[in-house]
Amino acid sequence: MKTLLSYLLVLGLVAATAHAQTPTATDAAPRHHGTPSSLVHVTGAVKATRDFDLAAIKALAGRDTGPVDVICASGATVAKVNNFRGVRLTDLINHAGIDEQGHKDTRRMVIIARATDGYVVTFSWNELFNTAIGKDVLVAYEKDGKPLDAGEGQFLLVSGQDIKTGPRHVRWLNEIEIKREQ
Repeated sequence: MKTLLSYLLVLGLVAATAHAQTPTATDAAPRHHGTPSSLVHVTGAVKATRDFDLAAIKALAGRDTGPVDVICASGATVAKVNNFRGVRLTDLINHAGIDEQGHKDTRRMVIIARATDGYVVTFSWNELFNTAIGKDVLVAYEKDGKPLDAGEGQFLLVSGQDIKTGPRHVRWLNEIEIKREQ
């Protein structure tokens, strides 16, 4: 009985300590923000690694999304945007040139979008180049007719056809890697 009481006491202390160290909404540290990037690096299975600055991205064919609700994974709408302006991710990739090593090689490729704060999202080659989703994945540089603010970085990625647009909404975008899976 004494061992059981000691065990329960230790469990109670561990639970109380863990609860005391859990930050609440009011005392939690501010969320880490990434740093704006001045370039989007396109790397990996490409003919040549390319760095696109704002002028180079704006030189490509611009697109507008029209109204976009940013919906997080829980289903809550966290933002409503009238319009993002940018370039299709597929146009950026095509400009760098995919390094195909054989017939159907691209079907093994994954496209990874990375932010300066470490956030990462993925797309398959087929998803971007063979479905309607790919037409609405933009590397954006404007929101509602104005440059993106510091909270979003100079570039962001938005996937306008996703049901929940938030999980693949990449602020502070700085790298697109084309990865060939084995």
